[in-house]
Amino acid sequence: MRKTQLEQLPVYVFSRFSGYPEIVHFSTTRNGGQSHGRYKTLNLGFNSGDEEYNVQANREILSNALDLKPGHLVFTVQTHSSRVAKITSEVLSWNDQTRREKLNETDALITNVPNICIAIKTADCIPVLLYDPQHKAMAAIHAGWRGTVGRIVAKTIDSMKQEYGTLPENLIAGIGPGIGPDVYEVGPEVVEIVHQQLGKNHGLIQYYPQKSDHQQSPHLDLWKANYVQLLETGLPEENIEIAELCTLSHPEEFYSARRDGAATGRMATGIMIRT
Repeated sequence: MRKTQLEQLPVYVFSRFSGYPEIVHFSTTRNGGQSHGRYKTLNLGFNSGDEEYNVQANREILSNALDLKPGHLVFTVQTHSSRVAKITSEVLSWNDQTRREKLNETDALITNVPNICIAIKTADCIPVLLYDPQHKAMAAIHAGWRGTVGRIVAKTIDSMKQEYGTLPENLIAGIGPGIGPDVYEVGPEVVEIVHQQLGKNHGLIQYYPQKSDHQQSPHLDLWKANYVQLLETGLPEENIEIAELCTLSHPEEFYSARRDGAATGRMATGIMIRT
């Protein structure tokens, strides 16, 4: 990924997506908004403990940078599920309460509607964007460890196949900023479920010495886990870009729930077709 600006808003974008001028995509940083304290400054997540008026103002900043009305920016109500929702133009008639109800327990969005930006929120979990240039369809996916072992990326691609006729070999994919494998320590219960659901052959669990007592502790590579899923569904290796930007390790750029606790801000990663 490379750092750029949407208007005056600092964002990261995938180099692999640059050949498709019809799409606009982004991963925000923690900078450019009006929140304060631990939420400084571009917190885009409600229910994080921040004042709602700050979050609303920050979403308007993002919408303005995208040259969109705020209602055209569509977020999920994420719960680390593997549920995928299709977004149609009907979403523009939903009020905030209806959106929360319709998109509750949803961690991936797909759409082929122009000028609607689908987006997910993260603060260590892995954001994944997909674009099908043949059918002008796209997806935004929130993949924490639960969603990853629930194969949310593969389920999203299956949904795009069913809804839009997407062929995996035509998809372009970007794996955005998230917690890196060298710092993402996990417990034995996570190791067990990763091995059960994703197998042991991909080296998704690596062991690193702990600083305190030099014992080996397991770490999960969420970047690689989602990369492997993309390959397994049929995406060519050259169609996938991994940001390799660790949210925990860059406090000046990104929020991190593992570093700062759950009461911290949220970045956004989104995509849309511009007409």
